[in-house]
Amino acid sequence: MRRNSQLYSFHPFYQHWIFCIIVAYLITATLQLLVIFPIELRLSSENAVFASFLFLPHAVRVLSAWLLGPKSLLAIVPAGLAITWVTGNLYGYLGEEFLTQLLIYIFADCSAVLAFEFMRLCKIDAYPRKIGVISWRTVLFGGILASVINSIGSTWLRSPYIDPVALLEVISRFILGDSLGLLLGMILIMLISKFIRKNVKNI
Repeated sequence: MRRNSQLYSFHPFYQHWIFCIIVAYLITATLQLLVIFPIELRLSSENAVFASFLFLPHAVRVLSAWLLGPKSLLAIVPAGLAITWVTGNLYGYLGEEFLTQLLIYIFADCSAVLAFEFMRLCKIDAYPRKIGVISWRTVLFGGILASVINSIGSTWLRSPYIDPVALLEVISRFILGDSLGLLLGMILIMLISKFIRKNVKNI
């Protein structure tokens, strides 16, 4: 899964990256809330409320953190706060519960940056470069590490609302859902980059 670094040729993205990330995050979060989440609630256990088996926004978090590093938070955090406000009104979160939800989203939005920065400190630099190759496996590893960080922190923040017996299931849902969401996002971004290389000139 190694390719030459083509993503740096996406000049429109780098010129308008805040807008692109916010739009992508809001689209995936809307699909999550209106399509995937209701389906999971009908087909799965009540623990779908806490974690999904396919969480698409994680792909946006990871790919934006991979491309832009910590400054991706300038787009991801505001988008996450907007989703928190919408879900708070949609599901009636009030007071302490709303604050908990807010902290969960902020922590989750920071998880990918924390993972890639931790990897960089460990001499595993997954960030793309203008010259060289992209190791998609390293990106996937960073996304899974971000999911582990997210699952532990978010489950701890939600622990007052989760049956202790179900904690392992919720953590497993987090890791599986984030990883599948990231994998789908990576496949889509590779297909899009391939389409652009073949059909669009002088980007």
